[in-house]
Amino acid sequence: MYITARIAITCEREFMSASPIRETQVACPSCQTPIRVGIVSFIDADMFPQLKNILIGGRLNSAACQACGTPVMLAAPLVYHDANKQFCFVHIPQQLLASAQSADMERYVGSITNALMQQLPPEIPRGYLLTPKRFLTMQTLVEAVLEGDGVTKEMLEMQRKRVDIISQLLESMMQGDEALFKVMQANQADMDEEFTATLAAFVEASQASGDPEGIQQLSALQSKIAQFVGGENIVQYNILIDKLMANDDAEERKQLIKSNQEIIDYTFFDLITNRVNAANEAGDTATAQELDAMREHVLTLYEEIQAGLEAAYIRAGALLDSVFSAEDMATVLAQNLDQLDDIWDILVDGQRTMAERAGDQASAERLSQIIELTKTVKESSLSPEDRIVNSLIESENPTRYIRENIGDITGAVVKRLNELAEEYETKGKTDDADKVRRIAREAGAMLF
Repeated sequence: MYITARIAITCEREFMSASPIRETQVACPSCQTPIRVGIVSFIDADMFPQLKNILIGGRLNSAACQACGTPVMLAAPLVYHDANKQFCFVHIPQQLLASAQSADMERYVGSITNALMQQLPPEIPRGYLLTPKRFLTMQTLVEAVLEGDGVTKEMLEMQRKRVDIISQLLESMMQGDEALFKVMQANQADMDEEFTATLAAFVEASQASGDPEGIQQLSALQSKIAQFVGGENIVQYNILIDKLMANDDAEERKQLIKSNQEIIDYTFFDLITNRVNAANEAGDTATAQELDAMREHVLTLYEEIQAGLEAAYIRAGALLDSVFSAEDMATVLAQNLDQLDDIWDILVDGQRTMAERAGDQASAERLSQIIELTKTVKESSLSPEDRIVNSLIESENPTRYIRENIGDITGAVVKRLNELAEEYETKGKTDDADKVRRIAREAGAMLF
């Protein structure tokens, strides 16, 4: 929150003082508590490099209310000088230019540039001081300072993106591990070494400013990111363990296991064992026993699922043999529509890949034909609503599809989209569920 600073400019050589920081007192705009804020209106990059760092960090002329935590930034003029780069930058906030202080501000800038011309050694050029470069916003001034240091706009944009991701992660962390994991997945490509360094700089800044809450939150985020980025995604494992502990229904546990089979491994069971040991050491035998029972139940359910999958693949293999050798493949597929499920799709596509790798072009072409016929048979069995739903989901631009086919968008289509989103949610496919819900909301909005 910006507050216009009341600044008395009395000394044209204030930049030569031991400290260019002057304190003023303002009232917190939220709770009216008096706040002492240090004001800087001149920075010389050589004399006061620490002030340059504060400027770049966005902390110049700012403070937080100790009573309510509201951040306050003072609108104050700034002259930035760097003799080595021949920079003289000026920023006067619009609210000051429009006020009675406007003339004082201009006189202040003139006094600073005149004093600089008198102080600089004779051999140093002075021409740039006659026409200081003015900036409408503090942000554009900071960008110019950074550009002078070799930091490009593209690099700045990447840094802003990293800061934005950190903000998203902190916000999601407050909602729990599952929300945090989702945001980490969405930004995984940008969570590189430079991102880690940026987060570490945030931690250091919190430590330097004595912000215990900030240190705690940022350090906790560092730890969770380290778990996520590492070889074993401990965050994902712990989310699944928590869900299994919270739900002891066999069918719902089985569904959780089915949708997370890739992480039901040694690490998963090792983490449960660690929790059991920790609970026993803490004297919490009830929790230890619950964890033990859950582990045994999961192991039993997992073995049942694997046995079922094995049987399903055997059935799909037998059907594939029949279809492959049939003269009328489409008829055989239609007669076995109930078996054309995900297992079937995976098996046929896998067999085609193996045929291609083996150089068996005839078999690969036959299997490709089966894949296309399977799609045709499935689509022919769909209701009109399901056909529209499939087209929407498979479309590269659902918004355009809705607009171009508005006559096909009915209440039944929106209802089916929402039902499908619920099915995805039940199976643990949260990204698919979110995508379908977005399409359902957009389609629903077009009905009114």
